[in-house]
Amino acid sequence: MSMTTPRRLPSSFSMSGIPHSPALLVPQMGPILRAAVDTTAIWMAFLLSWIIVEEHDIWALASRESLHIVLTVALCSVLALFVSVGLGLYDRNQGYSLQAKLGRIGGVNVAFFIAAGAILLITEASSGLTLSLLVATVLGSTLLLSLARVVSFVVRSEDRALRLEQLRSSEIAVGEEGRDVREDNVLVIGGGGYIGSALVEKLLDQGLRVSVLDAMHYGDEPLSRVWSHPNFTLIREDFRHIEALTRAVNGTDSVIHLGGLVGDPACAVNADLTVDINVTATKVIAEIAKARGVRRFIFASSCSVYGASDEIVDEESSFNPQSLYAQSKVASEAVLRGLNDSDFSVTCLRFATIYGISGRTRFDLVVNLLCAKAVRDGVITVFGADQWRPFVHVDDVARAVAMTLAAPAHQVAGECFNVGSNEQNYTLGEIAELIQGQVPDARITSDDTFVDKRNYRVSFDKIHSQIGFKPDWTVERGIAQVISLVRSNRVGDYSMPEYSNALYLKECGIQKFSDFSIHGWETEMMNLHKFARGAAR
Repeated sequence: MSMTTPRRLPSSFSMSGIPHSPALLVPQMGPILRAAVDTTAIWMAFLLSWIIVEEHDIWALASRESLHIVLTVALCSVLALFVSVGLGLYDRNQGYSLQAKLGRIGGVNVAFFIAAGAILLITEASSGLTLSLLVATVLGSTLLLSLARVVSFVVRSEDRALRLEQLRSSEIAVGEEGRDVREDNVLVIGGGGYIGSALVEKLLDQGLRVSVLDAMHYGDEPLSRVWSHPNFTLIREDFRHIEALTRAVNGTDSVIHLGGLVGDPACAVNADLTVDINVTATKVIAEIAKARGVRRFIFASSCSVYGASDEIVDEESSFNPQSLYAQSKVASEAVLRGLNDSDFSVTCLRFATIYGISGRTRFDLVVNLLCAKAVRDGVITVFGADQWRPFVHVDDVARAVAMTLAAPAHQVAGECFNVGSNEQNYTLGEIAELIQGQVPDARITSDDTFVDKRNYRVSFDKIHSQIGFKPDWTVERGIAQVISLVRSNRVGDYSMPEYSNALYLKECGIQKFSDFSIHGWETEMMNLHKFARGAAR
């Protein structure tokens, strides 16, 4: 999953020049260099103020009488560095605009001024460190720090413009209304998430030109393996921003929409936010894509739309959603079915419960979580051991999306496909036993007092017969993969918010996902009984 947040960055931001990131917890050189430059700027401003404003010799700072001045500036420099870190000035994932960065720089220097003034009052060591010297240092450092950001912004803008020009100058087909369209141009919305990070690599390996529209909440690591690929472009934006969305869609033949709040717990945090991101935005994205001449639209839905059933369900079965997340998928599918036509092919892929490792690690998925608990806690706690679920590996999900994109449009247009395999329908109790088979020291505990109405087994015959999809992974092999990762200690604490959609959303707060645009029709769509059937025929 990849959640969104409003950020005003250039809407076509190529990240292909960024080197591969070795590991999630390894410090990046970029932030370290920026911190060093900022610290140097503060000291340069102080030294210039010392020489020009106070008319002192620079060597006077080496005297014992000036020691307290040097220590004060050093202490305030450290404080300014911590404030800058707290404001996210060194975090590339924050995606601040130039104006926002300059405003935060001003805030850092105000903190510098206040700290230095407080030190003077407390120590009463005012000789040498005068108010004029302090003010000149603050103003000078503000100017130098701002100048550095402006230069960086200009250089990056020129680099982006050059890359875009190189892309446009490549051999293209001219589509309707004079719009430059390539059939191998694919836009993946939410491509920096759990599924997207696996999918983007597959699409690039097929020779496609891939753009990703994603706010990159969980950092750059999920896509670190493709940064330097010449056919990859990252647009670091909220997909609810109409301007960014329109520019991203322009020139694109196919759109794969993976973005949204994923999972029952994450969607339950705030219902309005869920509807805005999962339903309203889906309608807007599809309408803009259709208006701009996009031919293929693939939507990430979920087998959770079936909710609860004592029978094996297929694509023709009735919907019976048991959560807001599932309801949002039902509503989105209904909206998209109304947009499908001969020029705009819409395909909905209903994913089984996903497990396994991709570019973005998640431990809020049942198989992954139980594996982590077995290794770290020695306990496999199952809530509702008799409940049935269909399972599928994240790499197989990505492959199914790629196969759907490659299939003839007439074969998949207006269709819904369950993505998984009949062999991977398991009860949660059976999953626990498979995990214990690979972690013998872990004990299984079952809490049957927990009431979860979800219970469904799914048929995957349709995607196998019409597209030829069959998973490469088994649950046993996926369990071994997750256990190996947890035992390697490369992920740290599996309960950290970055590994859970719901915990991350709760920690960040919904204010980070503002700009709601609920119109009223969404609620009606989520309650219409006429969409009880799995697909319109």
